[in-house]
Amino acid sequence: MELLDYLPDFMAGLKEMQELTKAEQPEIAAAIRAVRTAPDEFFITTLSPAGAKRWEEMLALPVQESAPIADRRFRILTKATEQRPFTLRRLKELMTTLCGEDGFTVAMVGSTFTLTVRVMLKVRQNYDDVETLLNRIVPENLVLDLSLMYNQHQTLAAFTHAQLAAYTHYFLRNEVLPHGNN
Repeated sequence: MELLDYLPDFMAGLKEMQELTKAEQPEIAAAIRAVRTAPDEFFITTLSPAGAKRWEEMLALPVQESAPIADRRFRILTKATEQRPFTLRRLKELMTTLCGEDGFTVAMVGSTFTLTVRVMLKVRQNYDDVETLLNRIVPENLVLDLSLMYNQHQTLAAFTHAQLAAYTHYFLRNEVLPHGNN
């Protein structure tokens, strides 16, 4: 949108008007960009870095401008979706939102008041944020047992010895396997 195009022909030909619209054009362009991107700042999944900073400040989260925007959005989503009272059903909803449908397991042992949460290797980049969330929302009378769900025998059983020989022991235990479940 050029401001000069909105002027009548007799005004657009004046040198003063040309210079005036030339000076105002960058500000108008910036305002148009802001209006067009404003809806993205309403939703956590589409936040820009500037929008993420604003949300982090509102939610009293540390502003980490050097972190990837996906990580910042995840941290904001974690904080924004926490809600009390604590129920196992609500926890599973939160974990599904944060780690995906098959990115975790949750089990509660009532006799020992132990809540066991395992985060799959494929979403391990979210582990610290999941831990922060759980430490905030899990009641103090429960023992929280949180860890990564490493590859196990049943996962490795799908592969032949020749296929497994291509990888180190560390890789087989700690990394997402090609066509694996974690």
